[in-house]
Amino acid sequence: MGIPTVNDKFKACRGLLLDFGGTLDTDGDHWLDRFYDLYESAGIDIPRVDIKRVFYYADDTLYGDQEVFSLGLRPLMRRHVKLQFEALDMENAAWEEHLIDGFCSRTEFFLRRNVSLLDRLKDRYRLGVVSNFYGNVAALCEEAGIARFFDVILDSARVGKMKPDPAIFQMAVEALRVGPEETIFVGDSYERDMMPARKAGMKTVWMKGPNPRIPQNPEPVDCCITSLAELGTLLL
Repeated sequence: MGIPTVNDKFKACRGLLLDFGGTLDTDGDHWLDRFYDLYESAGIDIPRVDIKRVFYYADDTLYGDQEVFSLGLRPLMRRHVKLQFEALDMENAAWEEHLIDGFCSRTEFFLRRNVSLLDRLKDRYRLGVVSNFYGNVAALCEEAGIARFFDVILDSARVGKMKPDPAIFQMAVEALRVGPEETIFVGDSYERDMMPARKAGMKTVWMKGPNPRIPQNPEPVDCCITSLAELGTLLL
């Protein structure tokens, strides 16, 4: 018997669950880090502590607002950036547009890139999305043309459970009609994705971005990638 390859770990798997923000929409870039870069590239001299404060203010304000549930990417980010600027007591239309377009253009690029990969994965796995989101992750997937690949899309604002709550992971595998031991979870958050998925009995693939956040004494993952494109080689 030879030494098992990475592929061997996943041969028995029939289900594949993916996070959305930081996993499907970029290769491991956290949204807050993206806004740090966008503020800097726009020449907006704001301390990072204040950017973090207004980012989470906007995040909390939008979360679960039913008016957001049907929004596409650009209307969503227009609201997000508007709330950030309001919290900063700042008005500058050009800066707002820089942040909105910079964020959305990058997201749109990655979502377009991932279409062909998801199409190939769909032939072998039952696919799903599990995301802590505002209630419109399904609308974003539909807008991007990728909703058709997924057997289930679970959005925390819609189902009333948030990662790392084990309940949302259980809901996902039940909806896929596979066992957790037959399921792979791909996500960029070690604490919200990898650790609870591992505890649920799933295989784990960590999307390690440019600024990874790793908890103390992290439990091991089954595989680490730096681009979603690597799943093609890993799982197919």
